[in-house]
Amino acid sequence: MSLDIISPNFTEAHLNEIIKKKGGLRHTSWAFEGAAGKKGDGYLSEVYKLILKGVDEKDEEFDVHLVIKTTPKSKGRRKTFRSSDFFRNEINFYNIILKEFDEFQEKKTQAKNPFKEIATCLAFHLDGENDLLVLENLNNYGYHTRSRQESMNINLCRLIMRTLGRFHGLSFVIRDQNPKLFETISEVLEETYYAYRLKPWYNDFINMQIEVALDAVKKIYGGTIIEKRAKKFLNDGSLYDKMVELTHTRNCYSVIGHGDCWTPNFLIHSTKHEGQETPVKAKMIDFQLARFASPVIDISFFIYSCTTEELRVQYYDDLIKKLPFKLNELKTFFRFGVGMGIESIPFSTMEDNETADMDQIIGDDAVPITNIWILKEMENMQDQHRLADIFKHASDCGYLD
Repeated sequence: MSLDIISPNFTEAHLNEIIKKKGGLRHTSWAFEGAAGKKGDGYLSEVYKLILKGVDEKDEEFDVHLVIKTTPKSKGRRKTFRSSDFFRNEINFYNIILKEFDEFQEKKTQAKNPFKEIATCLAFHLDGENDLLVLENLNNYGYHTRSRQESMNINLCRLIMRTLGRFHGLSFVIRDQNPKLFETISEVLEETYYAYRLKPWYNDFINMQIEVALDAVKKIYGGTIIEKRAKKFLNDGSLYDKMVELTHTRNCYSVIGHGDCWTPNFLIHSTKHEGQETPVKAKMIDFQLARFASPVIDISFFIYSCTTEELRVQYYDDLIKKLPFKLNELKTFFRFGVGMGIESIPFSTMEDNETADMDQIIGDDAVPITNIWILKEMENMQDQHRLADIFKHASDCGYLD
């Protein structure tokens, strides 16, 4: 079996490089390992799982479990979803920013608990056409993703908020202790979703999201101030332009952010005791939308995409009480989570058989993303509530004023 099945740029040299990084001498064999993920959890890449076998200096064999992300083999799909842009951004995050993060922390010999909550990158190739990224498979260490259809409970929310806080905290520390380094790494990332140059690519799709969101708000909160404020936020001027402004505004709180904080991008390690499962560790994956922006961009995306209104009513103040910035930062940027939630929540609530089949893109030319990403009015009242309730919460908190 040839590695070309994965990518023409994934070679024996990569396999040996990976084995050496894990302390071995050379690889001996490899094999595919199960399915990589659920349909609908990822759109911009193809994903493979491998078991790689190698030997060490004592000629003893050991395994390395890998997840390999590649740009789609279909040229039409690559062009439709601008895969090269997203891969370039993620590879630059791993190869430049995360490397600097790790080196900075290694010099802090007194640090008792350095931030390591990101999957390890073992190899990559970047040529703009057949890009690939090789990560260590965290499933082998007991980490697993949760279903995108499920909202998170408070224990899981607290864990994710701590993880995001530690991740964002690195930016605060490096800016304070090495401002020149921070300035350098903050310029590495490119905005891959909300930029004026990308408006023709995305704007028709955001208009589709607006129609779905307004329908849900009308059915749940029709005739109320919530509906009025939702219409103003979504229809008063260009929503896409508002999202561009939010992601490009810089201030003293701006950090290296994850950018795509929905459920599939957090892998969870849990313990079980007397039948009760408790989440204890989390690791982040998928940095294709990583950006330099307010930390509230990540936080608002996470809270509105991954929690219910019932949880927010009871625990929202508790979740945000330790955030190290002023209330104005929340009022300015939390609306981003609403703008992103009108995309992520419909995708999260879709059944697997409703999600897009990327292989239907035939030929070498790009097609409008609205031909593939198709959102319909929600029929289930629970789903309608989940979408409409983000407007209720944002309205109650003054984030839509």
